[in-house]
Amino acid sequence: MIRPSAALSRLITGFYVLPASQLQENCLAVSDGMPTIAFLPHPSDQVTFTTGDTATTLAGAWISSQYLEKTRLQLPQPQGDLLIIRFNPVLFYQRWPLLPARLQQGAAWSLPDMLGRDGATLQQQVSSAADLPQKIQAAEAWMATQLPEQPGHNGLLEAAFSYICQRKGVVTVKELTSLLGVNYKWLERNFRYYTGLPPKMFLRQHRFVQACLQLLPPRPADFMAIALDHGYYDQNHLIKEFKQFTGAAPGTFLQKVIQ
Repeated sequence: MIRPSAALSRLITGFYVLPASQLQENCLAVSDGMPTIAFLPHPSDQVTFTTGDTATTLAGAWISSQYLEKTRLQLPQPQGDLLIIRFNPVLFYQRWPLLPARLQQGAAWSLPDMLGRDGATLQQQVSSAADLPQKIQAAEAWMATQLPEQPGHNGLLEAAFSYICQRKGVVTVKELTSLLGVNYKWLERNFRYYTGLPPKMFLRQHRFVQACLQLLPPRPADFMAIALDHGYYDQNHLIKEFKQFTGAAPGTFLQKVIQ
């Protein structure tokens, strides 16, 4: 992870660089619920997201839905590096408050579709940069223009997101309400406003993504240990969740990854 500048550290939680070659053909697309924008290596590169019979092809960049199930991603020309920007939901959705509800209507969207002219400008400035450091610089320069002079503050919810990330999703709704000193209605209202998801759904997906990462090679696939470490009741519980999110059993999924 590449940390953002101090001035943008509340809005941007981190920059990530992913070699396109690591994206297997027709690979699984996942989301941990946090707002994310990804830039393809080249402006003309295309990516296709497929969920059931619905396919969406985007060029240059995309913004992900905050909840994904049984969604595949295909990158025809896996060359170069993707730049992925992960955001603090509180500040991101304060700037674009209609996004949580709109993002759920598909797996991924173009930046102009979701952010309008702002998105088109951001994509043009980042995509035209010569290399990754300059892309990050361009993204930060643009993001700095989007911050309000006095950004809103929801310290309790930001503390909740920080705790969830620290615990890798292994936390219950009851634990969160106790930690924050709030009731469930407050927690659900704020989660829905800032993520479009109820807290239980957000936590369930975040935990699954973290468990899924532990299953990937070269780590040994000890399903029982991984299940227990991530708060699942047993191995069957993790397998059930795996089928729900990916449409396949872990063994079948891992065989495709290894191939």
